[in-house]
Amino acid sequence: MPSKEILQYHGLDSAGGRMKYTLVQFWRFSLSRLMFFVPFKGWRHAMTRWSGVRVGHDVYIGHDCLFDRAFPEQITIGDHTAIGDRCTITAHGCIPTQTPLKEIYPLEVKPVTIGERVWIMPNVTIIYGVTIGDEAVVATGAVVTKDVPARTLVGGVPAKVIKQL
Repeated sequence: MPSKEILQYHGLDSAGGRMKYTLVQFWRFSLSRLMFFVPFKGWRHAMTRWSGVRVGHDVYIGHDCLFDRAFPEQITIGDHTAIGDRCTITAHGCIPTQTPLKEIYPLEVKPVTIGERVWIMPNVTIIYGVTIGDEAVVATGAVVTKDVPARTLVGGVPAKVIKQL
C-alpha cells in the first residue's frame, strides 16, 4: 500500500511524520518476521501486542500469523481466544497501484473485533470490518467476510454458518 495514503490517514504527512512512519513500519515488520521463529506462546502474544494489536488475556497466537501492519490498532482480540497457525487478519483494503480501479475501491479501514473464548483454526483469513462473536469457532481455511454470531461454527469460502453451538 502506498505510504502516502497511510500517512494522510494518520495525519503524518510531514517530514517528521514520514520518518516516524518508516520507523514504526520497520518495527512492525521486524516483529512479524521474528514471531515466526519464536517457539513460546507468551512471547508471540507480547510481540503481537507490541506491534499494535489489542490482545486480551490468555490468548494463544499460532506460528506464522499475519496481522495488518498498516493499521494493527484496528484489530482487537478478546480474552481466552485461540488463533491457529498461518492465519491472516487485515483491517484495511486498498489497491496498492495507481489504476482506474483505485477510484472505485479507495482505501477502506474498518476495525476487526474477535470476541472472547473464540477458536480460530489454522489458515483462516479475516477481512476488515468483521466482528466474531464470543465462543464462536471458525473452521480451517475459512475466509471470513461477514460478521460471525456468537456460539456458532462457520466455515468455507466465504464463511457461512454451519451450526449453532
